Amino acid sequence: MNALHEPLPQGRSEDPVLAMERLLGMANQIGDFFAPYPPARRAEGIRNHLRTYWDPRMRDALLAHIDGGGSGLAEHVLQGALLLRDGEPKKGYYGPPKA
Repeated sequence: MNALHEPLPQGRSEDPVLAMERLLGMANQIGDFFAPYPPARRAEGIRNHLRTYWDPRMRDALLAHIDGGGSGLAEHVLQGALLLRDGEPKKGYYGPPKA
């Protein structure tokens, strides 16, 4: 089994939801999807996807990784993820940017 598919030990509150390598891979895949969008809409789309579909612990782990330098993340993924810190979550639509 590789590191992406190893089961995590259970029972401790400090256990990660997913291995960081897996979170980074998933975040970069989201970034790949939104790569063709214009920069502002791309960042918004990445933020909206992370806010809507990721567990809060996954978002917190990603932001902590970014605080530690963010190695392994595409620059546009960093920009989108950092938008998660912009104030209170807005109510309403969080899907892909609308045309």
